[in-house]
Amino acid sequence: IKGLIKNGNKHLMMVPIAFTSDHIETLYEMDIEYGEDMRNEFPDANIMRCESLNMHSTFIECLTELVADHLKSDGKTIPQMALRCPMCVNPTCGPMRGFFSSRKLSQSIVECC
Repeated sequence: IKGLIKNGNKHLMMVPIAFTSDHIETLYEMDIEYGEDMRNEFPDANIMRCESLNMHSTFIECLTELVADHLKSDGKTIPQMALRCPMCVNPTCGPMRGFFSSRKLSQSIVECC
């Protein structure tokens, strides 16, 4: 942020793309630590954070469609669920990932959608 402002960008919009709802990281870190602190250091800058998706109806409809489509498919988890982090040494990680990646949803759950 400092670099952008020092290079002449006085109007900045922070977009928390990794977060879909407001929580401590968006509300405190982005609004206060980044936004407020940067506004104090650079009073001419216009620094804002866009709203999170939260309970926006379009976002909820999209999630609903994704879940329904998944439940109507073969009911298995995505292939990435079986992947482990590089150099993972957690003894429970492998069995947990194997469990979830091999699960198939019960027919009653699939039929409800």
